[in-house]
Amino acid sequence: MLPALTPYMLIFGAFTLVFFKVAKARIIFARVYALVYLVLSFALSVSTYFTVRSSGIVYYELGGFPPPIGITYVVDEFSAFLGVIVTGLALFLYPLIPVFHSGADEYYLALYIGLVAGFTGVLYTGDLFNMFVMMEVALLSTYGLVALGGSKQSYKSAFDYAMVAGVGGLVFFMGAVLIYFATGTLNLGHMGLVMQGVATCFKGVSPTPTNALRVLVLFLFWGLVVDEALAPLHFWLPPAYSSAGPVAASLLAGASEGVAYYALARIVYTVLGGLNPILEYSLRILGIASIIVGGVGALYSKSLTRTISYTVVMDSGYVAIALSLGPTGLQVALIYVLAHLVVKPLLFLTAGWVKGAYGTDSLDKIEGSFRASKALQASLIIGALAVTGLPPTIFFIAKLGVYVNLFNALSMDVTIPLALFTSLAGSLLALAAFLKAVSATVLAPPREAFKPVSTILKAYLLTLTALTILLGVVYGFLINPFISSASNSIVAGRPEYLSVIENILFCGGV
Repeated sequence: MLPALTPYMLIFGAFTLVFFKVAKARIIFARVYALVYLVLSFALSVSTYFTVRSSGIVYYELGGFPPPIGITYVVDEFSAFLGVIVTGLALFLYPLIPVFHSGADEYYLALYIGLVAGFTGVLYTGDLFNMFVMMEVALLSTYGLVALGGSKQSYKSAFDYAMVAGVGGLVFFMGAVLIYFATGTLNLGHMGLVMQGVATCFKGVSPTPTNALRVLVLFLFWGLVVDEALAPLHFWLPPAYSSAGPVAASLLAGASEGVAYYALARIVYTVLGGLNPILEYSLRILGIASIIVGGVGALYSKSLTRTISYTVVMDSGYVAIALSLGPTGLQVALIYVLAHLVVKPLLFLTAGWVKGAYGTDSLDKIEGSFRASKALQASLIIGALAVTGLPPTIFFIAKLGVYVNLFNALSMDVTIPLALFTSLAGSLLALAAFLKAVSATVLAPPREAFKPVSTILKAYLLTLTALTILLGVVYGFLINPFISSASNSIVAGRPEYLSVIENILFCGGV
């Protein structure tokens, strides 16, 4: 029950938090209550991960109804690993909510927990429609967290994001509906069996379901492009992340795009068995465009938060290019998710302190604001070097993986050398953008008296700064075995995944 228990427990916690508001209880009780759910979700995710590592794929039939009638939660090592880092990041950032959001009430805490519930639901479900539902849970929570910024810009950013994500969700939903009519199932493993030619019951109306799946998966892909923040559907991200507040922006930047790419990888490798040419070229071209747009946007941004937000778009492009290279790119994409987990919160928390202390993060108004704090200087400089891809940071490992895979894939295909050139140029754009930010905050003379940094924030910044370097240093010894094993499981473990579903199908398999 662990995979299903985690998201539904969090959803229950989010809804029941409202009663603290109704009862007019002190906010400390709501904060402790929310913390309990985050601790439990992390513990359940860790337990699920070690269960999968020791015993293989974990599955649970919701309500006791097998597929394709019921919803099944199916967790392999790939999804279990991501579940641990997502719930771990949410728990890690939670104590900072009172630091940055002193007025955060039960509604904010409920939305925060709801966001984690949506993420874990997407990661653990084995059903396409349930994946859509959990994506909407996460998106609704995101809209609320962005809007709770309280300014006109926050409301506008939340509305813009809701509009574009609503269209993306509709496209994804249409794809799911058409797949159901074509194949007679919404279970991802069942679809994979259909692609293998296994004659299962509940057949759809399509005489050639394999061809229908190859075409209809494109609907799902374009529905996910919004959540992956790939150009040209990236425009919602910089204003939304700038308005969400540092804690919510850190969680979103550290996990949201990774969860969206997980959904795409799960569909591509579990259902189709691999990339087709249309998906491959679409990912590569959109990745190239995102690196250019994100890099140029970061270079010309006039605020620190916007600069960091555009680097999220840029790095999303790197992940798309990595995934376009097939199974060899899966490990690189997972390294990027790990790098985002550490580096993006480091940068957003740094920018959040500036905005909270000075009332703005405009680069021309915060000159010299970091000069009196070694912790702030280290966090911005190390974070900037990481995004640029310099050693020994964890981002260096991720970007090196992209370069090496692209170099190994060089051929007459013009998109490969173009992607390699763009990837190298993206690092230069990131370097130029952060040089501007460092010049304004560290090198320029201060405009006004320095405002102190709280002890807890210093501890967080120093911890994340150390992890940015440490993960890069020990990657080959300690982390690579876990990353390699997790990334291989979604490809090499496909037969086991499909076998589990075939054995529990309502019609008894074939």
